[in-house]
Amino acid sequence: MGEINIWMWIAGQLIAGAAIWGGIRADIRGMHIRLEHAEKSAVEAHNRIDRLLEREH
Repeated sequence: MGEINIWMWIAGQLIAGAAIWGGIRADIRGMHIRLEHAEKSAVEAHNRIDRLLEREH
């Protein structure tokens, strides 16, 4: 009976570890998406500033 409990504990730890790893990967993926949006916004803002500066000259 004790051996079954050890295997169940190990299985539970593996499942918990996999769930945590999946959560971390999802967070990292979300950060990459937000970073891409921020970079795109920065490029668009820079282009608008360039156009405004060109109008003044």
